[in-house]
Amino acid sequence: LLGRGEHYALEVEGDSMKDAGILDGDTVIIQRSDTAETGKIIVALVDNEEVTLKRFRRHGKSIALEPANTAYETRIFPPERVKVQGHLIGLLRHY
Repeated sequence: LLGRGEHYALEVEGDSMKDAGILDGDTVIIQRSDTAETGKIIVALVDNEEVTLKRFRRHGKSIALEPANTAYETRIFPPERVKVQGHLIGLLRHY
């Protein structure tokens, strides 16, 4: 089911990715990786303090972390402030 590599699960808190179908309380399945492709939804560690699930984009030499909710703004960081921890491969939802 998961394929190769290391995987882990995270419970989503908040609504910043709701337009991508990722809702508060969902569990996302992440494939561990320290690199990301533009357009992928990733788990990023910002400033070694904040973990966030956002769409990854390169913005010149900077990294843009884009939410999938128009109520939130895209955040742009120099690359040394963002550590990619993996990318989204699945989602679990309980009803």
